[in-house]
Amino acid sequence: MDGFQAEALRRLPLAQSVFYLFSHVLDDAHLGDLFERYRGGCYERELSFAAVVYLLRDALLVHEGSGNASFTAAREAGALPVAVQNVYGKLGRLPLGLSTAFLRETTAKLLGLMPSAGPDPLAASLAGLEVVAFDGKKIKRAAKRLKALRGTAGKLLGGKLLAAMHVRAGVVLAMGADPDGERNDVPLVPGLVGQVRGLIAGPILWVGDRQFGNLDLPALLSRRQDHFLLRRTTTLRFYPDPQRPPQEGADAQGRRWVQRWGWVGSEKDRRRRTYLRQVTLCRPEGPDDVVLITDLLDPTLYPAADLPAAYLLRWEIEGVFQKVTEVFDLRKLIGSTPRAMIFQSAFCFVLYNLTQVVRAYVAEGAGRQTAEVSTEKLFDGVRKQLVAWNELGEPAYAAAYFKPALPAGELKRKLRGLLSGVWTDRWVKARNKKPRPHKPKARVEPGHGGHSSVWRVLQAYKQGGERP
Repeated sequence: MDGFQAEALRRLPLAQSVFYLFSHVLDDAHLGDLFERYRGGCYERELSFAAVVYLLRDALLVHEGSGNASFTAAREAGALPVAVQNVYGKLGRLPLGLSTAFLRETTAKLLGLMPSAGPDPLAASLAGLEVVAFDGKKIKRAAKRLKALRGTAGKLLGGKLLAAMHVRAGVVLAMGADPDGERNDVPLVPGLVGQVRGLIAGPILWVGDRQFGNLDLPALLSRRQDHFLLRRTTTLRFYPDPQRPPQEGADAQGRRWVQRWGWVGSEKDRRRRTYLRQVTLCRPEGPDDVVLITDLLDPTLYPAADLPAAYLLRWEIEGVFQKVTEVFDLRKLIGSTPRAMIFQSAFCFVLYNLTQVVRAYVAEGAGRQTAEVSTEKLFDGVRKQLVAWNELGEPAYAAAYFKPALPAGELKRKLRGLLSGVWTDRWVKARNKKPRPHKPKARVEPGHGGHSSVWRVLQAYKQGGERP
């Protein structure tokens, strides 16, 4: 029987790679220690935190996002010592700090497994900076399973996330979270910044959209050795320096740019930024110009054309959100409470990061650029092999085969050996030859559609009040 199991694993290199990675970053000892440090008022008895993680892993990777199918299968196999509904209860009580630490500490381990970097997507002038893009995401499509949520009009938001992405590595470094899906992104920035600075020792260039380009954040983002590159809000006034004339030029695509130096905020505002640089990328064909503010003042060290190019890479984080939702089954929310949905979001980010590691080794083995490999198509191949092992393999055999976890250096050699010859042209990323034109979002009239926050509905229900 062991011979059959070994041969089955040999024929499933993608599944093997994922098992090795999970063994390295999500071993029982690490998960137990993580739970003890961030558990708050939670506790472990028959059902451990590690068991919840593995059940959620199987739900997302093998059972197409169905928590009930995963929990029931484990119960039937004798691997779940409690009733199925107890898993939902445990998942719904996990603290937010545990969810954010789960992503942050797992990502730190995965970063050490990345193969040598390929071509830098950023300009040479930014080589000395770690570029981190950040943006917010609402957890949508929350189910109305709980009694307090039944009959609620409109759609439900399960929580608010603020994620930070390492632009060069293409992985999500950390996230901030709030149970209120209606919460503004800006209050989550300080906590997220602190998490990322704990992961990256060198200077960071923080890249954010216009909702962050106000007077409050530049001081925070420029502490330590860091710098910022933010899109200026339309309500924030820029006061140009009359002693320094504007400069103009064009980027590699022929788009005109204009740079000025000056201040944002009135002289009476104590938050006024002492001195900064504004670079405007003119887009006559687009919805509006891209107006950026930064504390990278020297145009010789940091040419004007390099900054909009770096900012436009911020859109990669929007692609991450889309893939996490559509490819990694965040559309199918397993739990009904904000805490459960936030932890599932953190796990989906971990799955995305893990797939980026596999993707990098697959591209390296095929002599291709990582950008040429489709995350969605590769993950589909990973999932098919995991389902095949779930049908043919023995859990006890896999548990013994992939333990103890390999050290990082040995694991990198193992991944390189497993993934060097697996390439198939089915994984080539399709090119978007006809970009869709920008369409402004349709306005929702009051009283038509709309959404509510699960957290707010539950709070009102607990207090005996009306739904918001």
